[in-house]
Amino acid sequence: MFIAARFIAGWGSWGFLAVTELSPPGLRGFFVGMNGVNIALGYALASYMGMAFFFADNDTAKWRGPLGIALLWPIMMIGIVFIVPESPRYLLMQGEVEKAREIVYRLHTVKGDPDQEFARSEFYQMQKQTEFDKTLDPGWVAMFTKKGYRRRTALAMGFAFVGQSTGVLVVNNYGPTLYATLGYDTKQQLEFQCGWITVGIVFNAVGAALMDRVGRKPLLLFGVMGCGICLAIEAAIVAQYAAAGTNKAALAAGVAMFYLFLAVYSVGVDVAGVVFYSELFPNHIRAKGVCLSMATIALTDLVYLQATTTAFANIGWRFYLIFIIICTLGSTFFFFVLPETKGIPLEEMAKIFGDTEDIVVFSSDVHVDHNTHELVVGSKNGLEHVATHQGMTPEIEKAIHEHKEMATNA
Repeated sequence: MFIAARFIAGWGSWGFLAVTELSPPGLRGFFVGMNGVNIALGYALASYMGMAFFFADNDTAKWRGPLGIALLWPIMMIGIVFIVPESPRYLLMQGEVEKAREIVYRLHTVKGDPDQEFARSEFYQMQKQTEFDKTLDPGWVAMFTKKGYRRRTALAMGFAFVGQSTGVLVVNNYGPTLYATLGYDTKQQLEFQCGWITVGIVFNAVGAALMDRVGRKPLLLFGVMGCGICLAIEAAIVAQYAAAGTNKAALAAGVAMFYLFLAVYSVGVDVAGVVFYSELFPNHIRAKGVCLSMATIALTDLVYLQATTTAFANIGWRFYLIFIIICTLGSTFFFFVLPETKGIPLEEMAKIFGDTEDIVVFSSDVHVDHNTHELVVGSKNGLEHVATHQGMTPEIEKAIHEHKEMATNA
């Protein structure tokens, strides 16, 4: 049943994709990054319950209790799904123009702007781009044969592999075993595990807050390089002091390195990764791109987690060298090839991959003429024309009329 539940849970592993398609470009990193905060919170609650039920007198309660509490969250998700808005880009791909417009205008209305220039311009760009995207090949083969798509796929899957090659799930899943190696008892192991996962909540939030300021690339590189450095120090501590177990300060430093490792991972790889994977791809293959990224993460974790027990039993601390080497090589490689996606509308992401011919409208070319209140679109030759889709609604017309009356009375 655990395997069946895991199989079903995997269907929702791409949930952050919907947030990506609902968010405005300037705040996309923050909103999508908050998914990382909630994922870390979920891990933390599981750790807290494991710690709490460790002290239960009834052996059956020790495992039934955490499993029973875990049922609350799917029930909550079922309730929430009825109020979460659908992606406007998905609706446009399905021809549901009015529903898509209503969602964009409701979420991206700017207070004090009767013309709603941002929402109208953004929706116009979405609408024109999806009209074009619906004519393109949405198949899996195109993701590996078209140059621009192939590069995006390689970047997403490549970083997904390197991100999990930091060994984060090895530390997470085998945390108590690793703390035991440092000489701590069962109660201390559970306490450290709870503290460790709590670090993830805090620093995922830090990463989400920084994302739209410093960009994705600096955080991603910082995360991978920082994890490699932390594991190098951890490996040295275990190699030098774990066997004797007499240097308590060094053993405590080993615990601190695990905590620092997660802080760095959370700020960089964890929170920035989900943003990066979901931004790279165009509308018609975005879900497939995220699918490949999540599959890469799952497969990478599967290999490492299956090998961990045997590896630690036979080569001990040297197992860390695999992660250290991949982090070093990966951060060096991605320093040269990772693009920066901060603040770029999803419809314009193609320009950083050389596919400018696939972009129908640039956001910088769309604006509202505040004299006529019409949406105007520029062109490459410098000429402007009235947009074919004005996006005017009775609510906007009413707001413009009221604004004119206020200006006249003033």
